[in-house]
Amino acid sequence: MSAVPYRLTSPKVFVVQVEVDMAQDWRSTMNDWLTSHCGVVSAQLLEDFGCPRRLAYTLVSRQELAVVQPGIFRSPHWPLGDDQKMVAACMRNPSCLVAFTAAAKLWKFRNLPTDPAIHILLPHGCSPQLRHVVVHRCRRIDDIDIVSRDDGIRLTSPTRTLFDCADILGKTVAASVLEQLINDNHGTFTTHLATLTRLGRPRRPGSATMAAVIGSRPAWRAALQSDLESRVLNEITRQALPTPETQFACVLPAGGLIRLDFAWPAFRVGLEVDHPFWHAGAEESHRDKHRDRKMTTVGWRMVRITDLDVDGGLPESIGDVATILHLISPAGSRARAALGAR
Repeated sequence: MSAVPYRLTSPKVFVVQVEVDMAQDWRSTMNDWLTSHCGVVSAQLLEDFGCPRRLAYTLVSRQELAVVQPGIFRSPHWPLGDDQKMVAACMRNPSCLVAFTAAAKLWKFRNLPTDPAIHILLPHGCSPQLRHVVVHRCRRIDDIDIVSRDDGIRLTSPTRTLFDCADILGKTVAASVLEQLINDNHGTFTTHLATLTRLGRPRRPGSATMAAVIGSRPAWRAALQSDLESRVLNEITRQALPTPETQFACVLPAGGLIRLDFAWPAFRVGLEVDHPFWHAGAEESHRDKHRDRKMTTVGWRMVRITDLDVDGGLPESIGDVATILHLISPAGSRARAALGAR
């Protein structure tokens, strides 16, 4: 009986076969990822897929991948376009948001000015090295401002984008885009108002333009004022002042109508609650003084409180109104007369 030779499979052959199988696995995963993310992938993701980091840079040397950002690669099957640059920036830093006119293009804002730059918004304190983009920093970026797309692009929400772009667009175009967004269900009246209230500050870019746009809609202005006025009315009730008339319309003898936030016609006292969006500038201040002067000519006394009074000293402010009403009342008049006779 002849012996059958025993052959031992080389360990090297087995190892090579395993590496080939693993390579096929990570390449398949990588290709699926590239297809859904504009041809862009990170070194960390490749490592997660099973591709050693050193091999990723070998693929670069073979021109199978190209570097877009440090540690971020692009397949040459996808050209280096805006989408690839935006995905790469978002992969490079998880705090990155595509913003301003770049985000406006993605939301398809109409009548946009020509701006080929890709604008990226980052919170203060972040200083990543980013190529191909213009970096801006902001102290406030809330979760509601962030929209994440399936392709890896993160961008500012439509309402935040409009607020940030408002000064760039100008009042006329911003008003047009506002109508477009509402029509496309990218925010309601309420959400745009909430964005302005949350982000708007005197001298902050976008605030004045959006305030002018929203202020051109009477219903919107009333809605913005309503929170302050509701708190004022609650304090008036708490302090047991006479019930005022709200949005009181006073017709002037020479014509014209002035509408007051709160009024006590029997006392000829009016109370105005000034929100900074409507009363911060020189033109607004002039208009307020003109209204108050006109009301004084018909025997009214005007009182104004600001949002700062509402937030920090509302009981005292309404207490002052109570004192004014008392002094004008018959009892107050008699008390003043008695003091004068002494």
